[in-house]
Amino acid sequence: MRLGHFEALRPLCPACRARGQDRPLTLVAEAGTDSDITAGVLVCRDGCEQAFPIIDGIPILMPDLAGWLASNLHLVQQSDIAGAAAEAVVGALAGPDSAFNIVRQQQSTYGHSHYGDLADGSACLDVPGGAVSLLHAGLGPGPLPPGPVLDIGCAVGGGVFGLCAMTDGPVLGIDVNWPLLKIARSACDTGRVTFPFRQTGVHYDRRSGVLPGENHHKADVWVADALALPFAAGTFGQVVSLNVLDCISDPVRMVAELARSLASGGGYLVSTPFDWASHATPAHLWIAGTDGVVKVLEQSGLKLLQIQEAEWKLRLHALSVMTYQVKIFTGAQA
Repeated sequence: MRLGHFEALRPLCPACRARGQDRPLTLVAEAGTDSDITAGVLVCRDGCEQAFPIIDGIPILMPDLAGWLASNLHLVQQSDIAGAAAEAVVGALAGPDSAFNIVRQQQSTYGHSHYGDLADGSACLDVPGGAVSLLHAGLGPGPLPPGPVLDIGCAVGGGVFGLCAMTDGPVLGIDVNWPLLKIARSACDTGRVTFPFRQTGVHYDRRSGVLPGENHHKADVWVADALALPFAAGTFGQVVSLNVLDCISDPVRMVAELARSLASGGGYLVSTPFDWASHATPAHLWIAGTDGVVKVLEQSGLKLLQIQEAEWKLRLHALSVMTYQVKIFTGAQA
């Protein structure tokens, strides 16, 4: 966790925030440097007294911390396999339906969407049809409104680094997916991104590439819940949510939290392929098309400026790519 991000964003206790109470968190650092905390806790001393761990440089700020740990602790504890050859053996023997290979599939798909195939040893932050291309379609080259920037559902972090190129301020990415966020965390720390790259079946390569520029020093990533953002109202000058709306349990509440966290005059970008699934979002909470999203945005106090459409491509393996037509909504806090 970047100390500068902690000081600039002044996170609140997510458990208290979910109850409508703003209680600041106190940092108790156990390991790190003058600028980066790798281990410690964030403590709600003025409220519920819950402590939230910082593990491998990632603070875990979930309102139901026990529930998140029960579902994810095995992933947090899973160590990386240092050698590509050893990883290949484990993947082959574990089988295609193992948690190990399901995680690698996600990392491969989103790694490619955010950074390209890294064939030349460098990461591309504008892959045609990739996640960051949606940012550029909606926001152009920048600059963004003044203030910190939030990327809700940042996955492996390409959007975070793309946003860093558009602003001089701090950029924070949040997600609840630990294996994806680990890739983003490593890129923040080293300026290099590494992920498994699926060919077919359980055959994977390992790809690694250097991020363009030096913008990774402005980036940080945290585990946090989009439905209970651990920040005071008006914290951010720009908030982005790429393709999260249709894979969260309460999309209307997510938009309300986005609007609450946005400063007066701040900008937003929300994109969605409308790929609803009942295991992620109860069917009665699905938003009906473009007009439905516009209504939700306006009811949350957000001004809509533009609606665009762009392709979003997800590479499953060497012989399979899914293509979505994504709607991109951009506007400002009214």
